[in-house]
Amino acid sequence: MSPSVSPLSRYKPLVNLLTALAVSLAIIGSNGTPLFNQARALIMESAAYLYVPIRWIESISTIQKDYRELQQEHIKAQIELNKFKTLVYENQRLKNMLGFKGEKSFQVIPANVLSDVGSYTMNSLTVDQGSQDGVELLSGVVDAKAQLVGKVVALSQNTALVQLVSDKNFRVSVREMRSRDVGILSFTLSKGYVIQDVPKNAEVIAGDSVVTSGFSDIFPEHIFVGWVSDISPVVEDYVKSVQVDLATDFNRLEEVFILK
Repeated sequence: MSPSVSPLSRYKPLVNLLTALAVSLAIIGSNGTPLFNQARALIMESAAYLYVPIRWIESISTIQKDYRELQQEHIKAQIELNKFKTLVYENQRLKNMLGFKGEKSFQVIPANVLSDVGSYTMNSLTVDQGSQDGVELLSGVVDAKAQLVGKVVALSQNTALVQLVSDKNFRVSVREMRSRDVGILSFTLSKGYVIQDVPKNAEVIAGDSVVTSGFSDIFPEHIFVGWVSDISPVVEDYVKSVQVDLATDFNRLEEVFILK
């Protein structure tokens, strides 16, 4: 025998619908009244108070996730750093075994840029450090990112004139980092900044980094110069020229560093 169903249970969905409709009509009818505004403000404040701990819990979860990712990146970076330290130590040990001389040391003199000059004669700038500050002629000059700027070509007691690497008469021995090929960087009217007479079998590609070679008493090695932008066709079947985009933004130089 099936259990009896009460009349109220039979009409429960209809009762719920009518109740919801009555509440909706009441809310619509009371919209704008002081009581309704107070009730709405109370609900909004309550929701805001509830949102704060929910948001805080979500932020804690996000922070924990970011922290775990940073931990992984830190561990990877630390492993790479330890590997580089090991390679540096091994390189130095092998150099000592083979009798190579140690690297030259140098001092850094910071200087503010006073003015810049771009003319047919020479691209240069003047800085506020001179001979009485320890600056010497033909000292190398870099920017805050250790990128090549130029060299000191004239001195007074309190100022120095720096010939920029962008000058048409500037020459510097450079090395392509990946292929290890060496050449002289200079400016040409037809192609811009070019490493001339690179062997045709040099494996140089666009995007490679270019640094100073160290084959100079002016510039130590590994000063960043720029990137390879293009490689010209082979000339006379044995050399080619490599075009370079300079890294230094000469229009934004406010301070430089003189290598003594």
